[in-house]
Amino acid sequence: MPIVFKKPLLSESDTLSEIAILAKGHWGYPQHLLDLWRESLRIEPEYIEANTLRAICMDQKIVGFFALVEKPKPTLDHLWLHPSVIGQGYGKLAIAEIKRLARERGITELIIISDPNAEGFYLHQGATRIGEQQSIPQNRMLPKLLLRTEP
Repeated sequence: MPIVFKKPLLSESDTLSEIAILAKGHWGYPQHLLDLWRESLRIEPEYIEANTLRAICMDQKIVGFFALVEKPKPTLDHLWLHPSVIGQGYGKLAIAEIKRLARERGITELIIISDPNAEGFYLHQGATRIGEQQSIPQNRMLPKLLLRTEP
C-alpha cells in the first residue's frame, strides 16, 4: 500500500503522541511504565513548529511519524509506527525519507537514542552503535547509535 510523508498539522499533535505511546506499548512494556513515559513522549504543537516532522500516512490516515532535530546535534528524535503497521516495511521507507531530508539540510550523520527493542531495526538499516545514554524518564541506559545519511 502506498504511503505519503506529510508535515503534520499542529492540531495533529495528540494523534502523534498517541501513536508514540501505542508503538512503545508494542514492545510489551506494562501500562504503569507507559503512563510514566507518556509525558516524555508527548508531541506538542510547538515541537512540530520547531523541528522537521513528517507524518507517515496511508489512505490519508496517520500510521506513524518521525522527527529530526538539528540542534545541538542532528538527531532522529522520534520514529514511531502504529502497531498495526509494524513489520510491513514502513520503517524502512521512513528511514529512506529521513536520510533524504537530512541530506537536503546538509546533514551527513544523525544520532539516534534507541529503545533497546528497536536497536536491531536501526542496525539493520545501517546504523552503528557508538555507546549508551542515560534515560531519566526510563531510568535505564539506552543504545546510542549513529546513522550516516549517504545513499
